[in-house]
Amino acid sequence: MSVSIKIAQQVRSRHKFGVVAMASLALALGCFGLVQLATAHSGLDPEIHEITEKLIKDPDNVDLLVQRGQVYRSNGKYIESLLDLERAWLLNRENRTVVLQRALTLSASGRDKEAKTALDYFLEDESDPKRVFALAERGSIYVRTGQAELAITDFTSAIQLQPTIELYLVRGKLQESLGKLEDAAEGYQDGLAKLGNAILLKNGLIRVRMVQKQYGEALALVDKEIAGSSVKTSWHLKRAGILDNMGRSDAASLAYEQALAEANRVLGKRQTAMQLLARAEVYQAMGRMEEAKQDLRVAIQKTPHFSEADDLLRKLESQ
Repeated sequence: MSVSIKIAQQVRSRHKFGVVAMASLALALGCFGLVQLATAHSGLDPEIHEITEKLIKDPDNVDLLVQRGQVYRSNGKYIESLLDLERAWLLNRENRTVVLQRALTLSASGRDKEAKTALDYFLEDESDPKRVFALAERGSIYVRTGQAELAITDFTSAIQLQPTIELYLVRGKLQESLGKLEDAAEGYQDGLAKLGNAILLKNGLIRVRMVQKQYGEALALVDKEIAGSSVKTSWHLKRAGILDNMGRSDAASLAYEQALAEANRVLGKRQTAMQLLARAEVYQAMGRMEEAKQDLRVAIQKTPHFSEADDLLRKLESQ
């Protein structure tokens, strides 16, 4: 899922906005567009059927065309989405929502060059809150096309407009991949200051400090979480890993035992697939592979298609 979609979930809605040159599809609209109004599949998404019924009565309603284009996109029906958004653009070429929505559909369909051109056009003359979605989407395109520095620039601009955990994370991981560890750390710290105690950002900061071998700071971050968390298994496990890296084997062994005791305490209250996975990870770290595998098998029985448990079990069974 692209970053802009995740932002939309926090800021306004799952729906975003689109753009670009209107060439070959325009030729098809006259004969195909109106047929589409009457033949949309109600089985695809109930919302599509509902919007289609309204469009049959009001076929030139731009807002309805945009809404259906968004739903088509969310269902992976990119041609249908583009056709709706193309028709909306022909009806109202000044509608900026249509421009952005079409760009997002182009991006979702893998037409990165066209999508970037469309987003460039949109961003030339856009200052309202929708700009954050365009910047985030263009940043995602830069990531896919191997232009990490440009992606970082766009994600930074988007963060300035609307700070979100997702934006901080994707920018931070890019910075880490480029070896810009201090930039990544500063970004995670900024995110924590602005968004509160976001665990994913704290994990990112701990990861960077570990790579930098700043074990004391990493340990302090973990100890703070242990003191304040209601479920401490993963934090005790992180603590053990840091102590191992510091060469403090006795303290690390104690931390592993604390992690196992915490996992057992939680499972004693309620046995869930997630908590079984957590204990399996502790067993794995302690070298107790058969016990880890057994927990993973039970987790998968409880929650079939639990991908994290499936992946770890396959990894352990292949060793």
